Amino acid sequence: GSVKPTEPVGRPVELKSAPDVMAFYAADPEGFTVAQPGDLPSDLEWMNGSELEEFASPDAKRGGTFMEYTSDYPRTLRFVGPDANGAFRSHMLDYNAVYLVMPYPNGDGYYPGLAKEWAVAPDGRTVFFRLDPDARYSDGNSLKITDFFFGLYMMRSKHIQAPWYNDYFSNEKFENVTIYDEHTLAIRFYKAKPDVIEKIAGLRPVPEHFYGELDEQFVEDFQFKFEPTLGAYEVKSENVKSGESITLTRVAGWWAGNKRFFRNRFNPDAIKVTVVREPAKVFELFLKGDLDWHGLALPEYWYEKLPDDHELVKNGHVEKIQFHNDVPRPTWAVRLNSNHSVLSNQDIRVGMNYALNFSAVIEKCFRNDYERMRTVADGYGPRSHPSLKARAFSVEKAKEHFAKAGYTELGPDGILRTPVGKRLSFVFTTPYKRLDEAGVMTVLKEEAKKTGVDLQVEVMERTAAWKKISEKKHEMMLGALNTSVEMYPRFWEPYHSDNAYKEDKKDRYDANGKLKSGLTPKPVTNSFTLMADHEIDELIERYRASEDLNEITQLSHTLIQKIHDQGAFVPGWVRPWYRVGQWRWVKYPKDYNVRESREPFEFHIHWIDSDEKARTLKATEDDKASGDASIRVFDKYKLD
Repeated sequence: GSVKPTEPVGRPVELKSAPDVMAFYAADPEGFTVAQPGDLPSDLEWMNGSELEEFASPDAKRGGTFMEYTSDYPRTLRFVGPDANGAFRSHMLDYNAVYLVMPYPNGDGYYPGLAKEWAVAPDGRTVFFRLDPDARYSDGNSLKITDFFFGLYMMRSKHIQAPWYNDYFSNEKFENVTIYDEHTLAIRFYKAKPDVIEKIAGLRPVPEHFYGELDEQFVEDFQFKFEPTLGAYEVKSENVKSGESITLTRVAGWWAGNKRFFRNRFNPDAIKVTVVREPAKVFELFLKGDLDWHGLALPEYWYEKLPDDHELVKNGHVEKIQFHNDVPRPTWAVRLNSNHSVLSNQDIRVGMNYALNFSAVIEKCFRNDYERMRTVADGYGPRSHPSLKARAFSVEKAKEHFAKAGYTELGPDGILRTPVGKRLSFVFTTPYKRLDEAGVMTVLKEEAKKTGVDLQVEVMERTAAWKKISEKKHEMMLGALNTSVEMYPRFWEPYHSDNAYKEDKKDRYDANGKLKSGLTPKPVTNSFTLMADHEIDELIERYRASEDLNEITQLSHTLIQKIHDQGAFVPGWVRPWYRVGQWRWVKYPKDYNVRESREPFEFHIHWIDSDEKARTLKATEDDKASGDASIRVFDKYKLD
């Protein structure tokens, strides 16, 4: 909802930083502006997210210790720099930090974080924020508006030894930060996009009082010093047991604890993260109640190691949960190389879509637990195609398309051939040995043979396979790329001819817009289909330039359809849920979790019932049941 702006009462701000920091600001006068309170535009439309519903449970209880594990002791407690990207970071930063605004995890929109109100300027790339005056760091110091300036000083510093951050937060992307008064600032991004608020809110304030200035000793000096946080959990030095465990504790009197979208969250008093290197040992500790939960995504865990008739499940001590989320998934699919002499024919490619039997794979290799992927861009909400589905296996339709391409005769070996005897045969590569062990490649090969295609399976060591694929030397490959939760899918990298061929765009197509032959494949891009289509190129260019969400949505639907028609991407499977085993004292809201959760405890909406824990542990000792067995499927967000 939008709100009437509160009258600005803020005091003007003066910079009082260390000499090195002052020199950094002075060197970029275009990038750092200290304005006067009266300079704030008066015609802004302020928003505050009040139209959104809370997603935590009013039944939540505070207290207890949540028992977690990590497979490797963190090499540093820094948030940036060498080794800062380890698994432990999510506890300290990703699932803990409070940003200016937070993306709403049950759909579109944002809720207040460090800012209680925000407004997008008419240029569509400058966002104004009013800070919550209550915001305080875990060391008791208040958030200062100049900490946003300091955040850029740090992210651009060579001393942090983090080139990715140096580039991402460069002044080519974050062009300007303007401070108006002690609670009001504006940040200008280099382009207007519908998710500009989220991009800009990614600029994290850094506590200047903690660092002062940075030097070449930064990485070493702060290796095991925890930066004061604005989030709910901190790491105190006395809770760091080197090589064994790290316990995060809830910040006393946390400033956001009673705010609308933070109350009833971050409930445990502590999160103890113990180092357990062996997967078998992790599961053992979970069965003993020393760890509160264990992932059950692998069929062997769900069906064999913790079956429904397991003592702990039968007696109600441990719950089994399957939660359907709605997020972009890893893209398990077959990519056909459109530059290949036979696969360059669209009828062959469409025929291959009918020849690859992924329903049989899902049934025989994945116990019908997974679902067929629909399109090239599932999981992007309104930006995904509302009705399109992958082509189902069909011997008849496959042969019909192969015949159009000249493969009309069936050889004695059951493989189609042309009248001059050319067999319909492809090398089928995968970097994933475990898929082959699960029978995936064999099922696809046997089923394809029914349609007259010979697949020569090639299972390669991972590095060698990806090298072959990235050099575009594969014929067809089965693999996946990871995706992140975003507002709209990316098409340029995998499907624009810029990433398929080395030649200039003007030299790729003839006067009629048809792709020329004899072009040079471009290595080391994500264009594994080598798709190159004049019309698709133009749609992608419009899509990349567009700043209007409705237009982006329409173009996304059109592109998904056109890429489907091309037939070079054959959708495989998705795992539309995550599965968890958790002890009954771990409580959760009635829908279990939010739509966009990728892990069970990412949004901190669970809580620990300590009384229940004592009762349950006693019941296991006494060989008694704690209650009825609980095996639950939450499918509120399941797509039809």
